[in-house]
Amino acid sequence: MAEGTVAGHGSSRSTRFALTKFRPPALPDTLISRLVLHNRLAAGSGQRLTVVVGSAGAGKSVLLADWAAARPPGVTSWLSCDRADTDPVRFWAGFIEAPRAIEPGFGADAADLLAMDRTMSADVTASVANDAARLPAGSVIIVDDFHLAAAATAAQMTDLVERWPAETVQLVLAGRFDPPLRQHRLRMSGQLSEIRDRDLYFSLDESRDLLANFGVRISDADLALLHQRSEGWPAVLQMAALSLRDTTDPARLARVLDVHGHAIAAYFISEVLDQQPPEIAQFMLDSSILVGVLTADACAAVTGRQDAAALLRGIDAAHLFLEALDDERSSFRYHRLVRQVLRVELRARDRTREQALQLRAAEWFEATGDTRRAAYHYLAAQQPDRALALLQDRVVSDFLQSPVAPEPLMLGMVDPSPLVETPERLLGLAAELLLSGDTARGGEYLDLLENAGTIPAESKLAARFAAFQSFRYGVVGQLEKSVRAARAAQAIQERTRLTDEWNAAVPLILIRVYSCLDDFAAVEREAAAALAAPEVTEPARLVMVPGSLALAQFESGRLAEAADTARAADADARRLGFGQHFFASDILRTLAGLALERRDLDTAERFTEQVLSITEQRRPLFEFMALLDRAQIWAARGQIHDALTTIEAARQVATGGSPALLARADEQEALLRLSLGDPRAPAELARHLPATRRGLLLATIALAAGDLHAVQEHLQAAAQGDLTPRHALVRQILMAAAAIERGDPVAAGLLGGVLHAARNQGFLNTVVTTAPQVTGYVVEHAARLRPDPFTEQLVAAALEVRAARPGSAASSRPLTERLTAAEQRILTLLPTSTYLQIADTLYISRNTVKTHLRSIYQKLGVASRSEALERAVDLRLL
Repeated sequence: MAEGTVAGHGSSRSTRFALTKFRPPALPDTLISRLVLHNRLAAGSGQRLTVVVGSAGAGKSVLLADWAAARPPGVTSWLSCDRADTDPVRFWAGFIEAPRAIEPGFGADAADLLAMDRTMSADVTASVANDAARLPAGSVIIVDDFHLAAAATAAQMTDLVERWPAETVQLVLAGRFDPPLRQHRLRMSGQLSEIRDRDLYFSLDESRDLLANFGVRISDADLALLHQRSEGWPAVLQMAALSLRDTTDPARLARVLDVHGHAIAAYFISEVLDQQPPEIAQFMLDSSILVGVLTADACAAVTGRQDAAALLRGIDAAHLFLEALDDERSSFRYHRLVRQVLRVELRARDRTREQALQLRAAEWFEATGDTRRAAYHYLAAQQPDRALALLQDRVVSDFLQSPVAPEPLMLGMVDPSPLVETPERLLGLAAELLLSGDTARGGEYLDLLENAGTIPAESKLAARFAAFQSFRYGVVGQLEKSVRAARAAQAIQERTRLTDEWNAAVPLILIRVYSCLDDFAAVEREAAAALAAPEVTEPARLVMVPGSLALAQFESGRLAEAADTARAADADARRLGFGQHFFASDILRTLAGLALERRDLDTAERFTEQVLSITEQRRPLFEFMALLDRAQIWAARGQIHDALTTIEAARQVATGGSPALLARADEQEALLRLSLGDPRAPAELARHLPATRRGLLLATIALAAGDLHAVQEHLQAAAQGDLTPRHALVRQILMAAAAIERGDPVAAGLLGGVLHAARNQGFLNTVVTTAPQVTGYVVEHAARLRPDPFTEQLVAAALEVRAARPGSAASSRPLTERLTAAEQRILTLLPTSTYLQIADTLYISRNTVKTHLRSIYQKLGVASRSEALERAVDLRLL
């Protein structure tokens, strides 16, 4: 292998490196180029330090190598660290050598000093910083796997970062854990750019693209399951792709979807666990038996390590797949796939130890009052009687306080039949199953209890039974049954003056059910009842209830209120450690909806994928709604057929759901099929909608058919009910669209009213997607609209929607002649400027503008301003 040499003029010996140390790794043929992260890396220019911190297999090196390859040639240098770089002299010799790929004379003086002194002195640091300042502007120095050298070089690197010429060259350090470089000071001063594990994990679309690059295609449902279980960890997805390549064997797919197979486990054990000190490895194995949340006290009780807090901090700092659940970083959870692997490995190494740990955990959780987790661990320790005795009273209160969603209990050794004689235990077991997401078996146990007839009428047990019947029906989407059961529970509670934690479940259930029924007044009423109930816990009061309120506000069209409510609830959720809990799903859906409304589709999809990860195969109602959210996002991207497939998947999730719920899927499907030019299916689907929604949809269908008289009739019918602000805006948009279609002079005034309402509340996506007539009008008359940031966003969104509309690909033929620089400048100003404004901006005459525009139209092959803008977007000229 070729070697490079760094030697000072007065050195007694030279430091030799393989040339590959200064080259990025080769990019795989299956590469997924991540432009969003490229932009975030580029945004670090001008800051003293950029860090890329992620666990093994997170894709740090590939990301940086791809970014380096995409940068202009001659301004990027690379240094790969290895275990030999624990020698600080060797590391700094390599660091000095790396920028010679940009400037061959770099660091000559620093190399001499380092060779003579054999230490990284302040003089060497100053010399390196001075030479960095003379590199070409826009240069980048990337140090990969810096964690291997960090401990030995931290003090000197901290000094260098303080002196770094950020205005000239960008310094990027990548590794498995945070470099100890006083990052908090850099962060506070705005001098730190960061990319971390969560950023590196693949999105759903990236997961699909990676599989496709391996020649693997699986159904949307299987893809979503793989993505949710792997949490987007690139190493797992790549191993799954390799396993599925060149096969259509359903058994192989089933094993891959189980995502804790031999290959993944072997990778983690060899690349992560076996690389740790023995005490860290054993601590990780032992603590993996804990259900979801890891705290220092729980870990100390189970493992017997009194230094558990320090060990947790060390594992967190080393990015060993441990995720903080609160802002104080006092409670954590393992990446769920890693926890599975650790538990399997613990059992394989010492099953007796595992049983002892489970019993120790159960007794500790019982002593601390955490009944739910105590029961889980008693079952795992094969002591079911102790588990069931605990569940019957505490299951609800524990659920309302625990920041980690409960995992299914190990019920293989529990026979429910004899429990009908002890209905308190059977109901506790049924409630546990329902809360942990096993709706099928939880429902079976409720039916068994009802048929046994052992519940006394007008008793506390009867009220609790009705409350969980309501929960059962609500979570599977049988909305009307859920309301009836909840009312029965409330009636018993009122007659018997019952007060216990189970009472709190009823208003919490009804908030979500009424929101799905579009009864927003009832949502407000039940939210007030929940907040007034003393039994409602702090997490429910600060996270779940305001989250549901925020979602109701958003769906009704009160966007500004929804944003304020959701942001406050999100802050409380993160502070309390409930950011990934079932309670947070409405908050995340609201944030996703707000992002979609402002056309931030990547953010909307990220929040939606979080919801799907929380609700996966556990809570059908919530999964159904999140899948419809995903369909809306994909439709906004122009992926109409993918959106239709997702709506069908949502229907499968909510099989047996009430008509009022399934009508939401009908409405979305109708609009999508109408966009594909099919008016007949949407008219049939409209029959199942509530009156207001039906009227608005029929008006949209009539508008597409050019039947303007029918449009007016349907809009008048829709106005007979109480319109929410959202429905009122949609009605306004359709009225404006009809006026535009018939050339009515009032169109401008109607559209002005639409834009006034939209600007006040922040509606963007609704305006540009409801009616193509309005979208076209906005594009064609952009220069006449009031110039402000909202108008600029509106015009950009309108152009984007027109370009993504089905059939727009027909205009994607390439240009026969390139635009000149002057023509490109004029085209850039065209969406938001009049001809006179363009002339003033470019210091040319209006006639010159018109001459250039005629040439632009000819080259684009169009005849009007709106066509020119649409074609330019399609060709990525705008």
